[in-house]
Order: sequence, then structure tokens, then C-alpha cells
Amino acid sequence: MARQRLLIFQRNEITEHHVYAAFSRRAQGANRDLLARISADELRHYEQFRSFTGCDVAPNRLKIAFYRLCARVFGFTFGIRLMERGEKHAQEAYRHFGDSLPSMVQTMEEENRHERMLIDMIDEERLKYMGSMVLALNNSIQEFSGIAAGLTFALQTNTQVIGVTVLISGLAATLAMSASEYLSQKAEAQPADGPRRQPWKAVLYAGGIYLFIVLTIVAPYFLLGAAHAALAVALGGVGLILAVFTFFMAVVKGLRYRTVLLEALGVALVVVVASFLIGTAARGLFDLGGH
Repeated sequence: MARQRLLIFQRNEITEHHVYAAFSRRAQGANRDLLARISADELRHYEQFRSFTGCDVAPNRLKIAFYRLCARVFGFTFGIRLMERGEKHAQEAYRHFGDSLPSMVQTMEEENRHERMLIDMIDEERLKYMGSMVLALNNSIQEFSGIAAGLTFALQTNTQVIGVTVLISGLAATLAMSASEYLSQKAEAQPADGPRRQPWKAVLYAGGIYLFIVLTIVAPYFLLGAAHAALAVALGGVGLILAVFTFFMAVVKGLRYRTVLLEALGVALVVVVASFLIGTAARGLFDLGGH
């Protein structure tokens, strides 16, 4: 049983060696060197386990492919943090060998502390603009979900009118937000050392998210004939986007996913409910039932 556990640990280490090596080949500058060092550390861990098991094991090719895909889509910082979340369970399991293999446990704990220190030194460009992306995502979801909900309950049968109204206001807001983000980044103090944030990149990240949310909300109103069905699809779409993005943020920032997601969904729900009440009140106040 103990040997079987050691073989599992050994396979994890050789798998992570290959993952970090793949990340290193795609990284540049100091990140490339840091990832190469971590990859070498993982190989050394593998060899330490091999000295106890007396045999070689093959890496988990499926895991390697999965983390490489995650890195391509969300960046290698996300891939690393996601992989490290899984490794926490392995580090806790090492302690089962505290009595039988105390030197191994001590060495692995020291190596893992060093590895975490190296990971914290990794600097990925897109994460510098996380604040801009979070602001754009939350603002766009709350603003345009609210507008769509309010108009849906005020103009229940005019799906085209609702879609066009949200689209026009969304495009105008995207341009306004992009201009504000650019000026904000220009005015913000830059770090004295290290790479500087580029205002135009902040605009691309934030503006791209804003526009994507607008199109996600608007599309159902042009594709579906029923306004309430279009609103349901639109809210489902932005809910899915919010769930994916908050998972990304929780992983790279080391936050509790459930807490972050519930908070974001709660705020969005308050906005939608308030917009529903405003739309319903406007429908009754201005007698919009016949339009």
C-alpha cells in the first residue's frame, strides 16, 4: 500500500515536470528560466521517489494535454495555479510517511516551499490588467442585464426594439468605457521597476470583454421571437461567462471560488430584480401594454 502511494506521487512529479517544461518552452524572458527551474525541481522530486520505489513510471499524458490546453486558453499562470491546487492534497498525503521516511518528508516540504516561492515570482502580462477586466465584466453584466431586463418587462413583445436599444446603448457604453479606461491608465502611476502597463492593452482587454457581454445579451433578442425567452437565454449566457471568469480569477488569485461566484451572482441578481421592478412600474405608469 505504501509503495503504491509512492508510485502515485512519483507519477505526479514526472507529469508536472513535463507540464512545466512545456510551459517553459512557450514562455519568454525571466518566466522561461523560472519555469525551467521548477521543471528541473519536479524531475529531482521524481528521482527521489524512484530511489524508494526502485522503478520508473510513465507520466500522465492526459493531464499534460489538459494543462497545456488550459495554458493556451487562460495563460500558463492559470494552468500552474490549477495544477498546484491538486498538488495540495499530495503534500498533505506526504505526512503519512513522517514516521517511516522522515528525511523524504522534510526534503519534499523544503522543496515545495522553494517551488511556491518561484511560482510567486512568475509574471504574466495579462494578469497586470486583471483589475480592468474585472471592472469591465461586472459593469457590463450588471448594466446591460439590467437594461435588458427592464426593457423586456416594459416592452414585452418588441424583441427587435429591445435588441436594437440594448445594442446601441452597449456600443456607445463600450466606446465611452474604452476612452475612460485609456485615460485612467495614462493617469495611473506606473511601477518604478518592472514592465509598465500599456494603456492600449488595458483598453483591448476591458473593451473586448464589454463588447462580448453586450453581444451575448443582445443576440437572443434577434434570434428568438419571445422577449421573456430571449431574456432567459441572455441571462443564462452571462451567468455562464461569469462562472467561467470568476473561476479563472479564483484560481490565479488563490481565492475561494464558491465565495467569489456567489458574491458576483448576488450582485447581478439584485440589479436584474431592481430592473424588473423598474420595467414593470414603467409599463404600468406609461401604459406600454399596447405597444
